[in-house]
Amino acid sequence: MQTNLIRQCRDRLPYECCGVVFGAVRDGRLRADGFAVVRNAASNPEVSFRFDPAEWVRIHYEAQKNQRTIVGFFHSHPNGSPTPSRLDAEGWDGAGAYWIVGLSGARPEIRVFGRTPEKEWYPIPVKTVPG
Repeated sequence: MQTNLIRQCRDRLPYECCGVVFGAVRDGRLRADGFAVVRNAASNPEVSFRFDPAEWVRIHYEAQKNQRTIVGFFHSHPNGSPTPSRLDAEGWDGAGAYWIVGLSGARPEIRVFGRTPEKEWYPIPVKTVPG
């Protein structure tokens, strides 16, 4: 899954790629088994993202219809590290896990975060399912 996610994010360069992550949370562990890209409708997609409203509704409906659970959201940082930015902190309400794909440097990297009630970021360990 991670290789495919990185590929999708690279395919959308120089823009940020965004979408949802499917999976399950069991015994306090996040298990990701897929994702769906949502069109980035931001006015400045090189440095920000915003889900296209109609596409977000469609993907959310399809997830429910197919009994898939959205466990998080992702987006890429085309020219930055996979750490939350100021805009990330302002734009995310803390629901689910927050995946960031950092595409700068020789090796892309994916990091996953949650937030405390005090709005502090913390890393989330993730196990991806092959396939």
